[in-house]
Amino acid sequence: ELGWISKVYVNRPAVVRHAEQIKKWRTVKGNWQAAWLLKAVTCIDLTTLSGDDTPSNVQRLCFKAKHPIREDLLKALDMHDKGITVGAVCVYPARVSDAVNTLKAAGCNIPVASVAAGFPSGQTPLETKLTEIRLAVEYGAREIDIVISRSLVLTGQWEGLYEEIRLCRAACGEAHMKTILATGELGSLANVYKASMIAMMAG
Repeated sequence: ELGWISKVYVNRPAVVRHAEQIKKWRTVKGNWQAAWLLKAVTCIDLTTLSGDDTPSNVQRLCFKAKHPIREDLLKALDMHDKGITVGAVCVYPARVSDAVNTLKAAGCNIPVASVAAGFPSGQTPLETKLTEIRLAVEYGAREIDIVISRSLVLTGQWEGLYEEIRLCRAACGEAHMKTILATGELGSLANVYKASMIAMMAG
């Protein structure tokens, strides 16, 4: 039941005010700062999404993913033996096999993520989106990053958006799915909120 979506209201001045306050919060310093930065590295998807990507580009990216911090810096922090890697390597579906094979040969278990579902524009027929997702999973992607059809948001087709995301989730099978909302193209914070809620409800 998505009828409540039309009643959503976002207090933009309050959001802007809160965002300004966040910028003034004090950050951690010293060893705590180093620990937080190292933790942030482990949450990063190291990504190449260029039209001229080649197997060798992806191989270099995978090496960087396994060794994201210089060894001398890790030794200075006594973290050289902690296995610090990035969270994932993200590529287009056509490059997933290259990344999977390179990481396997390097003996590391960094997951490969793949953008799909018509990334970046989302202007792709649904059948094509679902096929692209299934192929990326078949090639070895353990995470799929879909992009929504912004036109469904801008025209208020909330049921259609829900169904599209639900079908994408089903096509992922066992792979983890993230939904890219392209918030700068959704027109309003209310639309961002609605699209976020629908993405979560759709799985």
